[in-house]
Amino acid sequence: MNPDSTKDMVENQILLGLETVQKHWGYFLASGIAFLVLGTIALAYTVFTTLASVFVFGVALFIGGIFQTVHAFKTSASKWSGFLLDLLVGVLYVVTGLLMAVHPLAGAQSLTLLLAAFFLVMGLFRTMGAVILQPPSWGWLLVSGIVTLLLGIFVWIQWPESALWVIGTLVAIDMIFNGVWLVMLALNVRGLSPLEIQARATAAHPSALFEKQPVR
Repeated sequence: MNPDSTKDMVENQILLGLETVQKHWGYFLASGIAFLVLGTIALAYTVFTTLASVFVFGVALFIGGIFQTVHAFKTSASKWSGFLLDLLVGVLYVVTGLLMAVHPLAGAQSLTLLLAAFFLVMGLFRTMGAVILQPPSWGWLLVSGIVTLLLGIFVWIQWPESALWVIGTLVAIDMIFNGVWLVMLALNVRGLSPLEIQARATAAHPSALFEKQPVR
């Protein structure tokens, strides 16, 4: 594909997105405020948020497992080689989702252990990568790795009590940050003129990706 045509296509997509946000900026602002309010409430009631999140996740797994199982039997007539794997995955989803929906506290404990292990492994890899590879701004990567590692240790030490607040806290923080982003997006775009929107769209894409590289 011609780099110039790709560049124009990306610019048009960004321009269309900015125009849509400006046209419906009130909706984006209201959505951001709603996320902020709900995130703050969720942060105040982390135990309820944790159990509700695990319940919804369990229901989603259960429904997905049913569709996966039906898909396995639908394709079995064509002698598809992946029938057994599809069936096993579907049954696993159904059983796991049902257990999490019926026993959300036990589900929260299991998910919290997985999160703690993820934080530990991710923090360890980030720390080692920063020290050994020393990429640009590796100090920030080192700090990020140490913080993630300490977070994993903290969640692990506090388990099973941490299962009551970890998932709810993460969900609440995500909602709050998403709300802040939507509010700032709406307020920044609503007053832009057509020329300013065009300028933002032109400057938004990484032009270096579309520059022709010299032939070696």
